Amino acid sequence: MSSSSRAAADAAIELARRLAPVIRFCDNEPFLPSRVGVSVLTAPGSSPSAALDISFEPGVAKVIEYAIWWDWDIQHLYELEHIWLKLDAGDAIVAVEASAHGGRFAMRLPDGALPLEAGRVTLVSTPGKHAFTASVDAQLPTAELTTLSCQELAGRGGILINDMFRAALAEVTSEDHRAVKRYLQARAFLPTFNFNQRFDLAQVEFGSWDDLVAWIPGRVKTVLAQVRQEQPLLKAVFLDSGDTLVDEASERFDAEGYVIEAGLIPGALEMVRSLADDGYRLALVADGRVRSFATVLGGHGISPHFHAQVISESEGCEKPDQRMFQKAMTYLGLDSADAPAIVMVGNHLERDIGGANRLGIISIWQSWSKKRSHIPAEALEVPRYTIRSPGELPGLLADIERQMARIKSNPSLP
Repeated sequence: MSSSSRAAADAAIELARRLAPVIRFCDNEPFLPSRVGVSVLTAPGSSPSAALDISFEPGVAKVIEYAIWWDWDIQHLYELEHIWLKLDAGDAIVAVEASAHGGRFAMRLPDGALPLEAGRVTLVSTPGKHAFTASVDAQLPTAELTTLSCQELAGRGGILINDMFRAALAEVTSEDHRAVKRYLQARAFLPTFNFNQRFDLAQVEFGSWDDLVAWIPGRVKTVLAQVRQEQPLLKAVFLDSGDTLVDEASERFDAEGYVIEAGLIPGALEMVRSLADDGYRLALVADGRVRSFATVLGGHGISPHFHAQVISESEGCEKPDQRMFQKAMTYLGLDSADAPAIVMVGNHLERDIGGANRLGIISIWQSWSKKRSHIPAEALEVPRYTIRSPGELPGLLADIERQMARIKSNPSLP
């Protein structure tokens, strides 16, 4: 860049900083902006940082576009929102526009006046979501959805991957998304809708949009690395088959005793797909014959989701023999030290629950079947958790991971 071009760019950023808006956040808003990318347009054209066109109404001589960066939206990692100040030839503000939920809206008070306080453009930011309105009252029609987003729906979006950064973030995994989801779920909050937290945008780092867009992928990776260091996750989910995934009462056998047909427990396939989509590492740890499992689980489309399969016929032992669980750990690159971050899900109190408990693996008993005893014969057969059906497992695993995070942040918790 030539010295004159650099001087012009510096002057544009200085003008943008001088006119930078003030943002009103709710009193308990946890996420504030940290960087701004500035573009100054002197003629109508495409926005440098958003998929829309910038218009010049009569009397508008230039438009300052603020691309505002947050590391966090309550529903996903990173957020970009926009404010546009439209200036006349004397750099006086004649119109204000801002982004909200993917759209662009004129910012006017109910009486039609510009949203100015003490001569500064002042906008209101939606709690957790950061969409802009010109007044507090304009936040109220969507308050119920905002509250839902900040609580039950916190973390829902994982890592935001849009077209602009898709190639740069191609290495993001499903497990990364899950880590971010859990991180944000732990930070869910009830918005106050009292917007007394005033934030002067001029205090954050300003630069050109080109500088910001070049910085963003590295910033996302840095934040993600911090989350992965702070947010504990389950390292593996071990699953039994009979009366855990497969309805044993529906099994049909050939003359050699191999299972040739069986139905799944309602919700089993959907559960496995859900866990796979969330990046859990799944292992089949089951007693039986290899060909039977290949026929039934393969036929129902479950087998491809397993990262490892430990089957008693191949191992020469049956649960609760510790070798079954240890072999699954080995296949997944884990060892006994990882046991507290592994779950075993099964229907058999002695084999699945007792075997897991002996190794310190988190035991989850599925009580769907009435075929076997529901009464532990000894203390080691008491499960850590109980579910009634496969569909309850994803929610329970999420609860376990959130509890892991609470314990890590406060080791005194039981």
